[in-house]
Amino acid sequence: MTVSKLQETADFVVAYALERGATDCDVAISSTTEVETGVRMGAMEKFQASDSRGMRIRIFVGKRSATTNTTNFTRASLRKAIRETIALAKASEPDEEAGLPDAQHFATDLPDLGLADAEHGKLTNEERLNLAIATEAAARAHDLISNSEGATFADDSSVYVYANSRGFSGGYASTAYQMVASVVAGEGDKMRVGFDYCVARSKDKLATPQKVGDGAAQRAIEQLGPRKVKSQTVPVVFSRRMAARLLGQFVSAASGSHVYRESSFMVGLLGQQIASDKITVVDDGHIPGAIGSKPFDKEGLPTTKRVIIDKGELACYLIDAYAGRKLGVAPNGGSTSNLYIENGDHSFEEIIASVENGLYLLSVSGPGFNVVNGNYSMGASGIWIENGKLAYPVAEITVAGNILEMFKAIEMVGNDLAFDSSVVSPTLKIGQMSIAGS
Repeated sequence: MTVSKLQETADFVVAYALERGATDCDVAISSTTEVETGVRMGAMEKFQASDSRGMRIRIFVGKRSATTNTTNFTRASLRKAIRETIALAKASEPDEEAGLPDAQHFATDLPDLGLADAEHGKLTNEERLNLAIATEAAARAHDLISNSEGATFADDSSVYVYANSRGFSGGYASTAYQMVASVVAGEGDKMRVGFDYCVARSKDKLATPQKVGDGAAQRAIEQLGPRKVKSQTVPVVFSRRMAARLLGQFVSAASGSHVYRESSFMVGLLGQQIASDKITVVDDGHIPGAIGSKPFDKEGLPTTKRVIIDKGELACYLIDAYAGRKLGVAPNGGSTSNLYIENGDHSFEEIIASVENGLYLLSVSGPGFNVVNGNYSMGASGIWIENGKLAYPVAEITVAGNILEMFKAIEMVGNDLAFDSSVVSPTLKIGQMSIAGS
């Protein structure tokens, strides 16, 4: 479906809701076509093509509201859904802060961010299969790889539209491509699994199958023969992916919903130092072609560049319309788009060389982060660093600390930032963390 077609549908929903007695209404519509091709041991194991679509209708009657989801876009079905949703809204409890953003807060600059690949429609199923086969073959070519969990090539084409009764109507098309490989190194109880992936908006921005396959093999092989280490306090170097995960957890505490509920360790810290002065955190939804880019958010608010943490100082919370009313401040968007830590001055090699004895963190597991108090404790594995060099793999350890103190203790920031996801970070070195081992 096209953007214009879905906008017609969205405008119909808003107009009919107002006609039937709603005081406000908004609607979000998405339509996606996806193809996924999977292989294992050189043979096709999966081929799946699917179309999906959905619509969320939110209706306000005064300070009462209700929401309906539907996949039936016929006019008759939508009229029925709207009438039922209005009835539900009238029967709901009032909420004084409920409602859409005021019109002056809506995004007005809706640029073409290059989110849709014009060549997507030319991709054939044979090409999809060959890319998946080549990715797995690259991984299996490494000597110590003993088995494969397979490789996948997936691509999709989507359209998203949002409109409301306060004058906002916008939409955009996007595409995405993904390659994933997962292979096994070693034998028996000494087996280790490694995976790698890449995601891009256009096919020509994808990493090569060779690079993804090599990455998966390397991650499996570097885990072979892990040792245990004693409990101690040492520097920890977070790989780019682990640093990105840590960043996402940290910034979640700045959510307006956590702040007005007073369920975050960041409550009351606006304008204060919450991280090392080496850390600047930015959210920017207008980076052309980036995975998280979008011209507006789920409420029609701007996604232009904003600094969340400025040289360690908390510069803003993430405020949607509801949280804004709860807190008595203007909304600036309650979600992130492309969230990242700005590049630092140090190469990966310099960061590793700075550690005499410590951990290079490659993987964590468990739900060990508490947004209320910032306590952080994760099962972990990685590579031990000795005398400034990567020495041997380690596993069955726990890394622990308080995330606020961890960010304040960041001593080095890498220069290896890459926009390969919607939350990204360069390599980070934290001066001291507790390691629980044998």
